[in-house]
Amino acid sequence: MIRLACKIPNKVVLACSAGRDSMSALEFLLRGRREVTVAYFNHSTPHGDDAERFLRSFCSQECLPLVVGQYHHKPSLSKPSEASWREARYEFLSSLNQPIVTAHHLGDAVEWWLFSSMRGNPSLIPVCREDINVIRPFLLTKQHDFHQRCKLYPHVEDPTNAQTVHTRNYIRHEVVPKALKVNPGLFRTVANLYERE
Repeated sequence: MIRLACKIPNKVVLACSAGRDSMSALEFLLRGRREVTVAYFNHSTPHGDDAERFLRSFCSQECLPLVVGQYHHKPSLSKPSEASWREARYEFLSSLNQPIVTAHHLGDAVEWWLFSSMRGNPSLIPVCREDINVIRPFLLTKQHDFHQRCKLYPHVEDPTNAQTVHTRNYIRHEVVPKALKVNPGLFRTVANLYERE
């Protein structure tokens, strides 16, 4: 079951990576007869270029408006970091001046809650960020349910998602499975935290 954490406006921009989660979100929004503009931020990686080509083709075929941003590396940084990518991505999205929907789901919320807890400051991914006009309506929906309830659109997965070099992926692949052995109800626990807010 897809459980929404907030209302979704009729006219939105979807922050789309071209992966299965965001393409499922696109299918859900279009099925709900919402007016959707697809927004893609190219991180200037080989996968980023592949995903951009895919989305340009897909959106052209489906007659969907597409806006694209591009990461420009700052010489002061030795190499791009997750933080610099995230900052540039949200700067691009906030410049669009429309409600931005992301495909974050309950699995993402659990990962962030574990990560922030281990750093001594347990927190939840905000459902809404008014400063950059972002809403995350799917934070109460498990990824499996998200995929089961949405038509499987073509998609392009980032191969680095399977690697554990980045902290986010390490938590997803290594920490979450172990945490579920300690507390099989972990996802329900985090969902309850949202419902108490």
